[in-house]
Amino acid sequence: MSFLTSLLEHFKMNLNDLDARRAAGSFDLLTTPYDLPEFQNVIKRIEEAKAKKEKTVIYGDYDVDGLTSTAILKLALDEFGLNPGYFIPSRYKEGYGLNSERVKEFKDKGYQLLITVDNGISAFEPIKLAKSFGMDVIIIDHHEVCEKLPDTCFIFHQFLSKFINYNCSAASLAFFVASFLLKRNDDYLATLAGIAVFSDVMPLEKNNLNLAKIALKNLNLYRYKNLVSLIGVKDEYEFEDLSFSLIPALNAPGRISKETLATIDCCKLLIARNDDKLIAKYAPKILNSNQERKDLVKNVAFVPQKELTSDHGAVLYTEEYSGLSGLFANKEMRQRKVPVAVFSPDEKDPEILNGSLRALEGYQVDVFLKKNQNLFLSSGGHEKAAGLRIKKKDYFKVATLFLSECEKQALEIKKTDEDQIPIVLEDLNADNYLTLQEFEPFGEGFPAPIFALSGAKEDVVFSKNGNAAMIYSKDKSSKVVYFGSIEPFKDSRYHFFTFIGSFKKETYKNVSSYSLISNEIISEL
Repeated sequence: MSFLTSLLEHFKMNLNDLDARRAAGSFDLLTTPYDLPEFQNVIKRIEEAKAKKEKTVIYGDYDVDGLTSTAILKLALDEFGLNPGYFIPSRYKEGYGLNSERVKEFKDKGYQLLITVDNGISAFEPIKLAKSFGMDVIIIDHHEVCEKLPDTCFIFHQFLSKFINYNCSAASLAFFVASFLLKRNDDYLATLAGIAVFSDVMPLEKNNLNLAKIALKNLNLYRYKNLVSLIGVKDEYEFEDLSFSLIPALNAPGRISKETLATIDCCKLLIARNDDKLIAKYAPKILNSNQERKDLVKNVAFVPQKELTSDHGAVLYTEEYSGLSGLFANKEMRQRKVPVAVFSPDEKDPEILNGSLRALEGYQVDVFLKKNQNLFLSSGGHEKAAGLRIKKKDYFKVATLFLSECEKQALEIKKTDEDQIPIVLEDLNADNYLTLQEFEPFGEGFPAPIFALSGAKEDVVFSKNGNAAMIYSKDKSSKVVYFGSIEPFKDSRYHFFTFIGSFKKETYKNVSSYSLISNEIISEL
């Protein structure tokens, strides 16, 4: 069976499906919300603000979706003629979502219109307060909707507005608002919306897939200096550059620094586009924060003070590194192979705990949020990732309910085979790598394929430090690299091994090689 046929069978696709998936992203393929009453209501309020020259402010969020959403609206509304202010909160000082203290500050500064992006749908008290001050609030948000809604007439939400029936980023919602106001689709704003598809782990279908493709195409075509400053200069950018270079860098300051300006600087960089002076000012700070994040995650042993676990979930409590709880939740989830919740005390009030939830494929943490909304001070998220704030006294109850929900969902997940694609060493070549790329992007709802390659013990060699085991092709152009315990190779009972991993391209000094990168093996007699 050819490599292409194996991939088509794996994804349950035919050649026509593949042609559609590898087609270039296009604005013409986007479903738009322009005729929807809720969308038009938001547009008319913004147009009214411009006509009355109302003082307007955008309130975003400290993650990449919040940053890109804010940058999209700021750039579009500047061009539209509204010239709003904007604010990105600190996860340490404000936490997630709009708060009453900030609303009071906006009132004191004379703002008449407040636009929340990537938050607001659960900000009941702050929005009620804003209304009492005579401020209107526009909510552009994609998060889980509670049983009740905030007291505002201006909400654009993918489900409430009956726009689409799948989740999307707040940045994509902001993009449609921007496009309608500008009467055109701006390539750079679409690029920001496409980046948020990956940062918020949105399902790679329809609008999300198109925006993701448009983002990569534009990055390669226009080489936006601000984005390149965080990724680095390359001949050709790939989707992995967005997921593993750009997005972690933009997220880092909000996780590492307790200064509000750190997250605002990220937004300023996104707004800068090709401004050399501003890029030189902000990019080094962001890259330094990202390096600090890498060093912390690599060198700091995450040892929770308390933990509750079951066969299908884990709840961990730590009093350190609260800004990195999402990263540690991800790391623990991968290691434990179960959904994970990490809680830590709030910086300002130790009687409040901030939590980060992360879930494996098949689990839905947003279902847990919806069922237990009455226990949370605030919350937001989607199927695979969420954040919440709770009272410390409710920790055990919330933790128990989370584990119970994990157990319940585990029973409902359909048991499937590992669904690995068997290959041989000779399959790791340039042509097959290009074939694999035709199926990209990979992500939520369309995960990258996992391959299985068998080899004999006699062909295995070890790295000098003993941390990796490898099998090379005769011409050294392809190889298997296994990172994990080498103890099974020392066991005389085993003579063959199946390596489980991902197909990767590596380039060193302009020479490319192709590898199966593995962290799992199956030992065979």
